[in-house]
Amino acid sequence: MEELKRVVSVPFKKTLATSLSEKDFEYSLAFDLKWFSPKIASKVKEKALEAGFLILKAGVLVPGFDVESIRVPHAFKPSENFLENSDRSGEKVQVKEKISFEQVLEFISADIGISRQKLVSEINFMQDRLSYLVDIRIVALIVAKKFGCDISGIYDRVSRSVLGISY
Repeated sequence: MEELKRVVSVPFKKTLATSLSEKDFEYSLAFDLKWFSPKIASKVKEKALEAGFLILKAGVLVPGFDVESIRVPHAFKPSENFLENSDRSGEKVQVKEKISFEQVLEFISADIGISRQKLVSEINFMQDRLSYLVDIRIVALIVAKKFGCDISGIYDRVSRSVLGISY
């Protein structure tokens, strides 16, 4: 995950921008830096969104962490297979069930009946207090408990997804 954070931070550092359009982010990875094909650059963006390293606000991407705190070595280039699961050992890889931040939001919002806007605001506040060190899906569960939500129906899926544990 640390390598993904570095990859995500470079386009923002390179352009000295606090936000980028999705296309500009992907363009930077694929054509400016020449690290990935456009298709893989799109996958990097999706994985970063899922991990909470990128946040989509009003149609633009904003880093979900302090970009300036990330050190990128001078000749840094991501490994070719950094997006692949690190648990591949030549054996049959089991399918992992992923759960997105949006799915967690839907579950919590439906259970406790507060608006998504209020929920996201609380999650962002808590994420900031935790210095963006905790996966946003876990932060959402913490906030859900604060509001009295019964998270037992989603807890296992989120924890397995965050930890990358196969079913």
